[in-house]
Amino acid sequence: MTGLRLLIGAGGTGGHLIPAVAVARAFRELCPEADILFAGAGRPAEAAILEPEGWGRVVLTAQGFKGGSISRKIKSLLAAVVGFYQALRLMFRFRPHLFFGVGGYVTGPLGLAAWLTRRPVVLHEQNSRPGLANRLLARLAKEIFVGFPEAAPAFASNKVLVTGNPLRPEIVALAERNFVYGPDDRLVILVMGGSQGANRINLAAMELVARLAKEGRGFEIIHQTGANDESIISSYYERLGIKHETKAFFPDPERLYAKAHLGITRAGALTVTELAAAGLPAILIPLPSAADDHQTINAQALVQAGGAVVIREDELEGLFSMVKSLRDNPRRLKNMAGRGRDLVNFEAAKLMASRLLAWMG
Repeated sequence: MTGLRLLIGAGGTGGHLIPAVAVARAFRELCPEADILFAGAGRPAEAAILEPEGWGRVVLTAQGFKGGSISRKIKSLLAAVVGFYQALRLMFRFRPHLFFGVGGYVTGPLGLAAWLTRRPVVLHEQNSRPGLANRLLARLAKEIFVGFPEAAPAFASNKVLVTGNPLRPEIVALAERNFVYGPDDRLVILVMGGSQGANRINLAAMELVARLAKEGRGFEIIHQTGANDESIISSYYERLGIKHETKAFFPDPERLYAKAHLGITRAGALTVTELAAAGLPAILIPLPSAADDHQTINAQALVQAGGAVVIREDELEGLFSMVKSLRDNPRRLKNMAGRGRDLVNFEAAKLMASRLLAWMG
């Protein structure tokens, strides 16, 4: 098939974009001549993730609606109106055969514009509790893929397909990873607060590193800080003399998962799925402000499988004790490794791509 045009609406965070790229890659394998275009809100993660792979992208006006003051909500509504007219123009200019929305506030205007111009709309809900955009667009969608079974009841049963969250091939390859950590090994800790970083986690990590350094036992930290804290944290680790790899954003998380023995991360849908696929033991810190506390629910299945433990953000004073306990118990860490792999559909990206192609006729 040639000449097919797929428009993907992604919310602008790594958690939305990276799974969308996995599906785009799988779709490109099915249709090498397909024209695939990403539409986002101009957030920094979009350029960092899409441009190195050469994906085409456009920027629409959009702002988050939930939370904030009345004036912010008004600005968000005005931005949505502007974004909707931009989306309409994009439909007539790009003429997609299908719109694939993966959540985030840019998805709403695009999905409505696609439906009004008689393009099929297919959605993907990554989290265990659906976001606002997907809930609003659900009635217009032909099909809705969900990453967690807990999200399915929020949508009409005849539209839902539980696919799991799509993974890039580099992450899928980690399914064969052999976890090795013994009493004499240097513990490698991976800290990630999401694609934009998380200041509260960054502060907790700095305190953790300082306390571990005082013990005199060798360890290494890999820290994705977000742009705001990168230079401060890197300088801090240098002063402590700690072996570290510190960046605002790592484009190759598969390398980090393969190297680390323990992850300290948020519990976003993508992160939880990748940790489970890589078999990396983790301490999950759900974002307290996440809509409907969906990050806590995201974490539950991996915790129940034995692959992770959870610590609340207001309990981070206990992070050092938790890390020390895991570090000093190699058998427990090894038992945690790989426990969540049965939760992962490693073929999700291919399944979703094939369904998109079917809806395109």
